[in-house]
Amino acid sequence: MNLTVKGLMNARDLGGIFGYGGKKIKTGRIIRSANLALLEKEGCGYFENYGLKKVVDFRTEAEIASSPDAVVNGVEYVRCPILKDLTVGITRKDDLKKRDVSEIVLDLVVSMGNGGRAWMSDLYVPLISDDFALTGYRKFLDVMKDNKSGAVLYHCTVGKDRVGVGTALLLMILGVSREDVTKDYLITNDSMRGATEAAMALGRERGVDEEIIENIPYINGVDAHYLDRVFNFIDTEYATLENFLEKRMGIDEKYIEEMRKNYLE
Repeated sequence: MNLTVKGLMNARDLGGIFGYGGKKIKTGRIIRSANLALLEKEGCGYFENYGLKKVVDFRTEAEIASSPDAVVNGVEYVRCPILKDLTVGITRKDDLKKRDVSEIVLDLVVSMGNGGRAWMSDLYVPLISDDFALTGYRKFLDVMKDNKSGAVLYHCTVGKDRVGVGTALLLMILGVSREDVTKDYLITNDSMRGATEAAMALGRERGVDEEIIENIPYINGVDAHYLDRVFNFIDTEYATLENFLEKRMGIDEKYIEEMRKNYLE
């Protein structure tokens, strides 16, 4: 369920998605989104009334310093960085109160040149294989497991790549099919369409090469191929999700059962 909150992009409650045993994810418990830096008083009040208990921030320290989250009263903020350093294509160190999103996106894509889809695809394997990333995701999953009431909101900068992989892990633990994991992942393209089209229009206005402009949807949005890299890594290296979770993340059957009991109905 998409959440329309002023100052917040790409936000949705994952309630209603079918998981293990045909049960649905509870509404009002799991929210994925972009950063909260532009959230105003009205938006903060919205989440207070929504029952938000915790915010998990996947961003780097540099990103947080440039655009810190707005503070929602009564909410605990947890930092779970997924990347050690700024990474072109995923992280965005910009003061969002001073720069328009379309300009930020255009500048990023111009700096990357052609080949945006292949570039982004290659960034996904480290998100599911790097020890630092997996430590961050394990901390995030622990927060989710231990939160027995109210909602947890987790985000990165745009809420698509680091959040996309984190959501895939969470949903698969809850028994959601890969097809439905991908469906949720691709909703980001609808959520980001306005910003993507604005960046493309700005690029044409400034005379940017059309081949570069055509990369904007691959950088500012998502592609099923990116998430396939995650699935393929798990299948190739570990054969099953359960093997991957146990061997790389220390997540056993009891942990999975507790998560499903907490979030499915």
